[in-house]
Amino acid sequence: MIRTSHVGSFPFTHRPGIVCRIMDELRRIGLDAPPYPQIRDFVEIYLEPLVETGLLEKRNGFYYADPDNLTGAEPPDPVLWEAEEAAGCRAGFKWLRGPVTGVFTLASKIYWGEGLGLENTLLAKKEVVKGFLARYVRRAAEKLVSLGYNIIFFDDPILGVMVGRRRILYGYSEEDIRELYTRIMEGLGVEKGIHVCGRVSNKLFRLLTSIEELRYINLEFHDSRRNLQVIDLEALEQGGKFLAPGIASSRRPTVEPVEEIRGLLEEVYMGAGGRVDLVSADCGFAGLRGALPEEDLWGIVLGKLKNIVDAVKGLEENR
Repeated sequence: MIRTSHVGSFPFTHRPGIVCRIMDELRRIGLDAPPYPQIRDFVEIYLEPLVETGLLEKRNGFYYADPDNLTGAEPPDPVLWEAEEAAGCRAGFKWLRGPVTGVFTLASKIYWGEGLGLENTLLAKKEVVKGFLARYVRRAAEKLVSLGYNIIFFDDPILGVMVGRRRILYGYSEEDIRELYTRIMEGLGVEKGIHVCGRVSNKLFRLLTSIEELRYINLEFHDSRRNLQVIDLEALEQGGKFLAPGIASSRRPTVEPVEEIRGLLEEVYMGAGGRVDLVSADCGFAGLRGALPEEDLWGIVLGKLKNIVDAVKGLEENR
């Protein structure tokens, strides 16, 4: 079967009961593998615990660290209250998706210099990325597994910027990225995927298919149609990988017709030789926050996900 899922975030205000309300609605529309609903920013979820323990400093909305203080430091446990609440109201779901913000994206949001360019973030400090941050991301994944999450996705959108058609920025090699994610993923004992937003290069696509521990590659196809051109069936088959395609917009506050997104799904399905699973929208829905009153957004978000469920059912009925 082809399962349906969601990347993670929702454009709703935190209040008591919101997580279980979302889970109830996802159960009602028939989503197969819901994530824990991310109500906070997906970077903030993982960096605020580092502020609270004194390893990072937050100034004017930006995170700062002394790389020397992180070298050899022991990462704290992430505080994942949304994940804990969602696990407590998971009845009826066989699969739970645990979104973990990726190591390179976390590094790109922590500054050590005076400027605000990427060269002044921890991306430029490979020893911290490979050491402290990799251990922290691994610890987050282990915590989600201990809570009962059986699909772990590493959300690392900055990889789409780092890995271009010809080169990789900040002195990283393909082997650096492959080895780092292999260490983070190995031995978790669950299904594992990676999510990258926006347009991706052929080089990045082939690199992701070469990470042995990885099973699912979650990319945008609705608002980044050019990603259809990077699908490499031979690379998917050789790596034993599946596409987890985004087929509805995560940016537009309108519900796409089932026929539209099913047509896109069929294109991806054909290009990937049927190697498709965990179908979702392009990304999380946090970007819709404030676009409309919150009660209107409930209908739009659930309408998008329900149409994804129906599009997958339509594809399966005609295979």
